[in-house]
Amino acid sequence: SWNDVERGPQSMPIGPACLDVGIERALPIRRGHSYQHRRNYEGHYWCAGTGRHVWYESMTEYTALMHLDHTERLSAVATQPVCLYFADGSRHYPDFFALHESGEKVMYDVRPLELVDKAAEDQFVKTSQVCERIGWGYAVLHGVTGLQRHNLEWLAAYRHPWNCPTEGDRSQLLAFLEEPQTLADAARLLDLKHPARRVHLIYHLMWRREITYNDSLPLNWATPLGRSDV
Repeated sequence: SWNDVERGPQSMPIGPACLDVGIERALPIRRGHSYQHRRNYEGHYWCAGTGRHVWYESMTEYTALMHLDHTERLSAVATQPVCLYFADGSRHYPDFFALHESGEKVMYDVRPLELVDKAAEDQFVKTSQVCERIGWGYAVLHGVTGLQRHNLEWLAAYRHPWNCPTEGDRSQLLAFLEEPQTLADAARLLDLKHPARRVHLIYHLMWRREITYNDSLPLNWATPLGRSDV
């Protein structure tokens, strides 16, 4: 079952006919309730890939969505897109459904790794089998923590297209990074006297993965950069 943006509530048997019903445009089929002392935090994430806000209902979903936006090319994302009813009488609400620029359609569940127990594993297996029958991809995301999250959030601040360099600056940077260079040297290439003034252009290309770096190390002026093949 899903909540179609134009036709309202819909349902159909699981199978190949579900492949092209537009789940990536579905409205949330359920929303969490707000109450005092609620432990999880919800909000809206502006997705650079789609140019739209995407609702999330936990910080794990927030970081997983941000990482997905950073590492994939997305065309559309729906939150809490469907309710799956299984033959054993159970049901499940996956967290996200994404249409990728490649045309691939993928269902995503999000669960912190430390909370993946036997019941969750069984649920993931059943969901994976459903997606395989339909023709969708399926993946379980565990969110991003620690230094990797810090780096990701830093780069995400520069994900908006207004930070995109001109084609001249982009070509100059990528040519310069044919050999590994530090962030400081790349910034000085764009502005020798005041490198910090234009470093946002580099961060934007790092967000888009046109410029590579090691996300397991702290970001600083000495961070080695390279040109990506993406």
